[in-house]
Amino acid sequence: MTWTLHRWVWRLKAPLFVGMPPAGTLNRCRLYIPARAMHGAVAAELARINGDEQSKFPDYGKFGHEIGLNCRFTYLYPAQKSSNHYVVWLPKYLKGLRWCPSNSQEDLSGRTFRQYLLDSRPGTAIAPETDSASEGTLRETECINPYWRGSTAKPNPVFFLGYLFLRNNGFRRQLEDIDTVFVGGDTRYGLGKIRQEQWDDLHTDLSVFGKPVCLDSDDPEIKSDFVWGHVMADNKSPINGIRGAKELLGGWEQGKPRKGCLAWVPGSSLNGSAVWWSIDTYGYWQTHPTNAATRTG
Repeated sequence: MTWTLHRWVWRLKAPLFVGMPPAGTLNRCRLYIPARAMHGAVAAELARINGDEQSKFPDYGKFGHEIGLNCRFTYLYPAQKSSNHYVVWLPKYLKGLRWCPSNSQEDLSGRTFRQYLLDSRPGTAIAPETDSASEGTLRETECINPYWRGSTAKPNPVFFLGYLFLRNNGFRRQLEDIDTVFVGGDTRYGLGKIRQEQWDDLHTDLSVFGKPVCLDSDDPEIKSDFVWGHVMADNKSPINGIRGAKELLGGWEQGKPRKGCLAWVPGSSLNGSAVWWSIDTYGYWQTHPTNAATRTG
């Protein structure tokens, strides 16, 4: 096999902010951790751990490049611990956006699910001349709480569950030994602290979120009628029968702005049968026009 499959679970230890397009003065938060954010957080941690003491600055670019060559991350989704296993909640566009647990057929609307996870933090800029709030800068920032909201007497911690594929098993020990990373925005203010709770090597159950995988291709592949990563909505690889929502993705790449592009959001679904999707360096899902016809299984 070209790749090996692993599952990891992280416990949220501080409020988490992973930004998405704002709504007025509200900085909205995603309910999942994108693979790109996890890629950067892990690369930063490995660069600090393995940095040369004589160097003035950790070589983040080197470790980011090596992880891109040898690792593929899926997005991480909220999970609850039940006895000795984890129940992960996944987005699905059925009749609108729904969030579905892995252990039952029930589902929640996006609005209801956000109420279980999110809180908001007010903030404003301070005018130095008056030492008071600057006019027009009052805002709120959504954050995922470290504990689920609910009526239970005992607090229920929030976990994030995802999968990773390794081409070079020399990375296995390094990744498994990572205890804590900071992911998302405002990490300098203590947000986004997550601690690795569990690592599983998957040898017999070769599936990702319950979907079959192929580990023998240049990139790992998943056969699914739902996508749980962003899918670029360009004309190079048109996808027939997909439904969901689109958003504009942008960002920075090695200190330079990255060109924005439209993408189908996680949870988008196919009207027809499942197809094979490949996972690229930053966890984006992609397919090709001939994919469904040429792949079997």
